[in-house]
Amino acid sequence: MKKKLWLMAMTLLIAVGVYYFLPDPCPEAAKRTAFVFTVAALFWALEIIPHYGTSLVVVLLLIVLIGREGGVLDLDRSGYRMFLVPFSSPVIMLFFGGFALARALRKYHVDSYIADRVLSLCGDHPYRVLLGIMLLTAVLSMWTSNTATTAIMLGIIAPFVATLKEGEPFCKGLILSVPFAANIGGIGTPIGTPPNVIVLGNLAEAGIEVSFIEWMMIGVPLAVVLLGLVYIVLRFFYPLKDKETRFVLEKHEELPQGAIKVFVIFGITVTLWLTTKIHGLHESVTALIAVAMLIATGLLDRDDMKKFDWDVLVLMWGGLALGAGIQASGLATWLVEQPLMGLRGMTLIISFSVIALALSSFMSHTAAATLIIPIAMSIPTKNPIYLAIAIGLACSFAMAFPISTPPNALAFAGGKITTKDMMKPGTIISLVSLAIMLFSFKFLVNLVFGL
Repeated sequence: MKKKLWLMAMTLLIAVGVYYFLPDPCPEAAKRTAFVFTVAALFWALEIIPHYGTSLVVVLLLIVLIGREGGVLDLDRSGYRMFLVPFSSPVIMLFFGGFALARALRKYHVDSYIADRVLSLCGDHPYRVLLGIMLLTAVLSMWTSNTATTAIMLGIIAPFVATLKEGEPFCKGLILSVPFAANIGGIGTPIGTPPNVIVLGNLAEAGIEVSFIEWMMIGVPLAVVLLGLVYIVLRFFYPLKDKETRFVLEKHEELPQGAIKVFVIFGITVTLWLTTKIHGLHESVTALIAVAMLIATGLLDRDDMKKFDWDVLVLMWGGLALGAGIQASGLATWLVEQPLMGLRGMTLIISFSVIALALSSFMSHTAAATLIIPIAMSIPTKNPIYLAIAIGLACSFAMAFPISTPPNALAFAGGKITTKDMMKPGTIISLVSLAIMLFSFKFLVNLVFGL
């Protein structure tokens, strides 16, 4: 407790220092927003309080410091609402629907059923099983929480790990394949991971709409290539020593009652997401339709609703509110005039992507995205869609340390791998993934959006 109090005090001192050391040309509202930004960055990075708690602090500070009636922004009585509205934004509703589907898939063991059936097609050779586990983990993480997917898959591979001899290097590769594939798979869909939603939210604020299928046309090809990279790296670092090893998959129970309905609703929802341009319903509306169907059919109840990751939604709310504050306060305009913001083209994209990867290696991917993307979006560029998507993807590539992402932490918690075991392949995968993305994504974006 004393340590946290010291950290809070240090954070406030640094934030006050930022406020006072900003030059006079910086508007008063912008200085106050910079104070809030500094508090948010350090609270999220140091995990002084839970991440969602920091988001609530951010919203409250923005309202008190710049959102009051007749304050520094000279707002009317309803001006504070600009910081409350983001909680009901379409992108948060989209993620809310994703949580409902993920909960239904897990409650009725649909995810485990799919895993059993897919892995049964992989045969008994360890390398084929490794590839099957990676592909399955990536696909599941496109539709459910990366953390939940990792927990499921680590449980599924436990019997495989148990059959390996002590000291077998392949054991570490098998365990690491799950969090790495979950991180990569998350980039495939808008609901795969929170940074994707933050990108979409900030682009929507700028008047740029990216549909579900358009995101997949960018994310899925990249994910496929990067999964190949992960497979090669893990085989190189942790090869199979005992060539005679073979895996036998355990048989699991059949699907419980209600699972077929979950399959049907999941299929309808995905179909609607992929055909938005045909029927005209926004992806967030489709997500709410999915929630309504799951509740109306009795597949999800009040207890299930309580198990949603509400903290993640609150965390994203804080990020979107901070972005609104950066724009409204004039901080965005002031930042644009600074040297780093004067960069243009690929130099700007590379610079922000490297910063995003570095920050995400030591703090939450979501928190890093909420800090960086609003600032990047304040820079006038010909096609801001390049910059926003690159930063969002770069955040998801950080996987070198146990603290980089919850899937990494889950794998590390099993006690069979060390930080060094994760850092060696994780660093290479992170850096090469970033390079591949920067080399190819502009082509993909141009192809998808016709830019």
